[in-house]
Amino acid sequence: MIMETFRTRVERLPVMKRSLPGLLVLTGTLVLLSFAVPAAGVEASTNLTIGQVRGDSLYVDRSRVVAAALMRNEMLAASSAMSDAAAADALGAWRGFLPQVQLSEFFVRSDDALSSFGFKLQNRGVTPLDFGMGPAGFISGNINEPGETNNFITRVQLLQPLFNGGMGIYGKQAADAASRAAAFEHRRAAETVGFHAVQAFEGLVLAAAYEDVMMAAVISAEAHVRQARSMVEAEMATEADLLRARVYLSAIRQQLIEVRNMVAVAGEHIKLLTAVDTPLPLAADTRLAADLDLPESCDTAGIDQRNDLRAGREQASAAGKMVGVARGAVLPHVNLSLQKDWYDRESLFGTNADAWTVGVYATMGFGVQNVGEIRKAKAQRRAAEHMADFRTRQARVEATEAWLAARAAAEKVRVAEDAVGAAREGLRIVTNQYREGLATMVNLLDTQAAATMAEGNLVQALHDFNVGRANFEYSRGGACRISENREEASHGED
Repeated sequence: MIMETFRTRVERLPVMKRSLPGLLVLTGTLVLLSFAVPAAGVEASTNLTIGQVRGDSLYVDRSRVVAAALMRNEMLAASSAMSDAAAADALGAWRGFLPQVQLSEFFVRSDDALSSFGFKLQNRGVTPLDFGMGPAGFISGNINEPGETNNFITRVQLLQPLFNGGMGIYGKQAADAASRAAAFEHRRAAETVGFHAVQAFEGLVLAAAYEDVMMAAVISAEAHVRQARSMVEAEMATEADLLRARVYLSAIRQQLIEVRNMVAVAGEHIKLLTAVDTPLPLAADTRLAADLDLPESCDTAGIDQRNDLRAGREQASAAGKMVGVARGAVLPHVNLSLQKDWYDRESLFGTNADAWTVGVYATMGFGVQNVGEIRKAKAQRRAAEHMADFRTRQARVEATEAWLAARAAAEKVRVAEDAVGAAREGLRIVTNQYREGLATMVNLLDTQAAATMAEGNLVQALHDFNVGRANFEYSRGGACRISENREEASHGED
């Protein structure tokens, strides 16, 4: 919706409808940046961590914007939590080797004859009276009619795995691999947030550069109006020339309003990304410029060390270990149990009597579901391996594509610089011709529009190169770096 509205407004401008096409790209960039997720609850005292207040604006620094995004982004914090969760799973996987202690307390009440007699035996409370003989030689009394009987049992049990078919070993190895994968994914998430922070900052720099271009265009348009008015008064031009100049000036001023709104929106997106809550408008601490140095070729030899690719290989390793877990389920399992019980018929946690039990248990089970689990684990291992191989090849293509795009952007910068020089010279010539009556106002305004468009193309090309180089470094798994030795660009000057 934002893109369509802005495109419609630009197309309605009578003279400048094709100038500054990069504004459309800027709008799309800002919309994409809206997906960046900030952290909440940041105190106002942290606002200055992304820049310094000068006048009525907060001038932000690229490195500080990146640092703030890395520190406060909620999605990055969520990634860190998921990495911690995977590490906790790896710790818990030791359960296949280490003993487990269980503490239990039972209360049982029953009038069942067998249970009641057993309670008495456990409490060492059986007496000869419990076996009293009734009339005709029948057993009677307490053993047949025990009434309601209570029993409290306090139990400590230790369970020690002795052999579990390799499920413990493979399960631990799978959990360790999954933990390493989560750690690599978190590192890649940090690189992604850093890249988005660079995009956000460069978006603000681009918007400010467009504002400079349009302000220079307004100044030139105002000069054209004054020149036309003076020539009309001297009867060297018609009233139509003055009207054309005024209409052109109005169109340029409308575009300046749009661009200033873009600057404000770009600042708001940086606030969103860094969780800075300040009423001050944001301004870039540097001007748009570019160091056009690039590698002569795209070397992807070490790209397999990119964190997300390392995570994929660890995931494939974890899937492979799960095959061993599935196989271990059909092998015999042997466990040791040590149990200590305390009994009492009257009080909780009582110790009227006690007993111990030692046992070794061997179990084994096999069914069609085990065959399915083994086949499933093997299929998941193959899928993970294929995905890891494909992502590695894809990463090489992404790095090559990013390098080609950055190189093309560098060439566009050089072409745009030449075009700006030619456009400025052409504007100077036509302006002089108009003063001498050798050119019409239409010629002058068309030449001015072409000069402004050339300035805008240069601004867009510089921005595309800066972001393209950052994307190239990001695609190779490195930190996003843009030269700090920026020089003030020469655009926007007549």
